[in-house]
Amino acid sequence: MSNGTEPTAAVQKPNPWGWMFGVIVDPANTFTQIVSHTADPHPTDPAKTKDTTKWWLPLIVVALVAMVIAIWMVPNIIIPMQREVISEMVFEQGGTQADVDRAMSMASGFAMPSAIIGVFIQTFLMLFIVAGVLHLLVKMFGGKGTFRDGRAVVAYSMIVSAVGSLVKFPIMISKKTMMPEVGPTLFFPSLEPSDRLFKLLYMGFDIFTIWWLIVLIVGLAAGYRVSRGKSAAVVIILWVLMTVIMSFTPGGPFGMQG
Repeated sequence: MSNGTEPTAAVQKPNPWGWMFGVIVDPANTFTQIVSHTADPHPTDPAKTKDTTKWWLPLIVVALVAMVIAIWMVPNIIIPMQREVISEMVFEQGGTQADVDRAMSMASGFAMPSAIIGVFIQTFLMLFIVAGVLHLLVKMFGGKGTFRDGRAVVAYSMIVSAVGSLVKFPIMISKKTMMPEVGPTLFFPSLEPSDRLFKLLYMGFDIFTIWWLIVLIVGLAAGYRVSRGKSAAVVIILWVLMTVIMSFTPGGPFGMQG
């Protein structure tokens, strides 16, 4: 018998682990669920809302994947590169092999801790920089969301970088390289990593970078309630800025996917 009230739809509970998988297989539906939890009722203060997306959880996953790779990279790539540079500097100044060994002993002691700490700092720093830039840009295009929405969208989109890192890791091991190529640089074997064109192609057109950008477009459209056309325009602006900055950075290219 009806009691005169309409049945209410069940509210889906936050599901961070499911969302991480969903961003990969069904980003449109997943981001709609995620942003619906950026302003849940506060458990103790009815005048406030609470972000229950646990946006920090995918960041920890991304950072842990990067940390595992860093642990391999330090003894196999970083330290040998340091030894080469330090040896050249020491010998140029008239030093001996013993001086090189002492300098390397000091450098090696700092290499692993700094790499691991750097991974976590870089991951969280990247989140807030990208989320902040996108938030400002999408607001200029008429977006209705809040920074919480942008932060959650960017955080969960970064799972794509973890997938990319896991795919690239065997290539890194087999070729002993910091820059595994899975993009258009494969078609330009004569290019050196120091070449600007190499850095442009490596940073801007890596297949996992493109995938990440597509996921961001879908997520921003859901989070800020704008068309995907406007969302795409915002993401393309970000992509151009990041690609130009990375391409003109001295040294080898470095991407988000490690």
